[in-house]
Amino acid sequence: MPRLTTPAAVRVYAAAQRFIDNALPTALPRTLGVALRPYVQLATHLSGERYTPAAIRDVLGTVMPPIAPLAAPFDAAQLVDDLLCLRLLEPLDDGCYRRWAHLGDASLDLLLRYCALTLLVPSNDEDEYRLPALEAPFDGLPHAAEAWPLGEPLLAWYAEAGLAQRNADGTWQALPQALAPLDDRRTTAHAINTFLAHLHRVRSGPHDLPALTDAALRILPSAVLEERIAEIQRELLLDRETILRIYRSLIAGHHVILSGPPGTGKTHLARILPRILWRDDQDTLRLTLPNDPTLAPTEAPLEEPLRREGYLVDVVTATEDWGVRHVIGGIAPKIQRDERGSTLVYRVEYGCLTRAVLANYQFDSDGATDLSALPRREPTDGEENRYHGLWLVIDEFTRAQVDAAFGGLLTTLGGQRQPTLTFPSDEGERTVRLPHDFRLIGTLNSFDRHFLNQISEALKRRFTFIDVLPPGRERAAEEQALALFGALSRLAEHGLTGFSADIDLGYATWAQTLSVRRADPAEHDTLVRYAIGADADPAARTASDQFWRVFAAVRIYRQLGTAQAEAGYRDFLAGRAVGMAWERALDAALADTLADQLQVLARDELRVLLALIAHPEDSAALRDSISTILSSLSGPRQSAHLLQLRLIESSVDPHRPEALTELQVRAIFGPPAPLGITPDGLFARRLSAFVSEQGL
Repeated sequence: MPRLTTPAAVRVYAAAQRFIDNALPTALPRTLGVALRPYVQLATHLSGERYTPAAIRDVLGTVMPPIAPLAAPFDAAQLVDDLLCLRLLEPLDDGCYRRWAHLGDASLDLLLRYCALTLLVPSNDEDEYRLPALEAPFDGLPHAAEAWPLGEPLLAWYAEAGLAQRNADGTWQALPQALAPLDDRRTTAHAINTFLAHLHRVRSGPHDLPALTDAALRILPSAVLEERIAEIQRELLLDRETILRIYRSLIAGHHVILSGPPGTGKTHLARILPRILWRDDQDTLRLTLPNDPTLAPTEAPLEEPLRREGYLVDVVTATEDWGVRHVIGGIAPKIQRDERGSTLVYRVEYGCLTRAVLANYQFDSDGATDLSALPRREPTDGEENRYHGLWLVIDEFTRAQVDAAFGGLLTTLGGQRQPTLTFPSDEGERTVRLPHDFRLIGTLNSFDRHFLNQISEALKRRFTFIDVLPPGRERAAEEQALALFGALSRLAEHGLTGFSADIDLGYATWAQTLSVRRADPAEHDTLVRYAIGADADPAARTASDQFWRVFAAVRIYRQLGTAQAEAGYRDFLAGRAVGMAWERALDAALADTLADQLQVLARDELRVLLALIAHPEDSAALRDSISTILSSLSGPRQSAHLLQLRLIESSVDPHRPEALTELQVRAIFGPPAPLGITPDGLFARRLSAFVSEQGL
């Protein structure tokens, strides 16, 4: 406990301390009063190897004359906290402390400068600290006290340390050499210079990502484009040409419709392509100085990589009842609840396109949209990833009355230089221009195209239509493995016993039965590679291959996507997991997941599939059955069917079914082998029922 000089001094100091406690911020150290010098003087007396907080308090009591007159006992732990924030103490493993080794040769003036510069103060966040020197305007220009962190109390310390001065008009400004390195060989000066070098790097470095401007969709360098296409291909079995066509259309200013059979990944592609392609090429490194008072101020800055993903998408699904209100907006009823009960009110509700466009604009603090400002594209997702903007994806595009819902947007989507969107609001009709890089992506199921709403030629001209098709037969092994990977992963997700998967690491297994792993692409190979494990149960592998043979045969007549194969495999493996025999699980999965997809096939196509089930091990008998089926058809239908087979095997004669060879049949329907299903099984009976229905 420090000695007090006189009773009058005690009273004066106690009154001053009460004033400090009531009037000044508590962020700065205050155990030894409002001045910085007492803390520095105490540090010069801590030359031992180890001190407990109580021992530091005892040292303070032995200093003569007293460093600071204290009116009452104080908390030794609080004094230690203050000395830590002043970067004077190094914590030891045993709960004790010592003065930092680099402060052993410091003078009082040098220590004052050191503490004022490196000071940390508690922030409003729990266990977080601020570095005032990082925020202070050390530019040599006059600033009001309020412009400096912590205001007058800290400025008094800066003046005490020779870093700043008060001007006659009440402003403060940094002295010219405040942040200049010292020409001094002492270890304390070296520590100050090291800290200043780090401070300059952080103050001059980027504090956030660069601001975005309303510019055209960025054209990617060739190397970056190829790398991003490869990344998409590691998620979807798509050929490079398809992705390149989509990219080409988007940078040309077009909106895009992805068309194709179900299960080919159209919606998934629409989600990931904008995010992956236009991600920042390089991270922005934001430097931050360690703000931990237990670390030395000479610690190097921390590097935090910042990046923007490409474009976030809002996915909505079109429905039959869509109109202008669903796309642009309009008056809609709402139930408003308050303490008096519920009331039906009417208010304007934005449609999906309006919401997507306005998401790219700055919102005021009261929630109003500043439409006079340039679009500010900074949406974030649930994981706080930041994006260049937000696009709209409309799934199942033609399930809506497209022209009724979009007819008023012909001009907006027409590709003029400054497209604008006019929409209703509670304040009346408003107009906003579309961001230059805003795009709309739709998906369209080509199987249902003839049963759903048609698109007018005028609206078609506003979009580019790109087919997303299943992988070719040359990638059958990889696609089969991918479908099995998806099935095993989903079953693991649903908690079936024995199934496990890690999507990030790229493996999915069913214990001692089946496993699939993702292999890293070979050099110069950008395609994703999945492979079935060599340790698979032979019965499981045989049944899986039999499923794929049937699926490949079905694809001759109906281009089903990989998702359909995954769904079939999921039911197949789950059936076996609940106790079905392999053959029974296979037959049931084909009947339950594939059969209904084939109801639209022609009767001759169904009969060929039934012939495959009847003669899976006899290519000659299968050839004879197919020739007989085709010979009974009319000329045009016969040629149409042969042309479908010719797409698989180019040597097929499209005019002579009798010329079909056994070798061609093997190339189309696979080599002879047991199929695991029979003509009287569930799947075959379903196909036979479809033949009979068409006959009626």
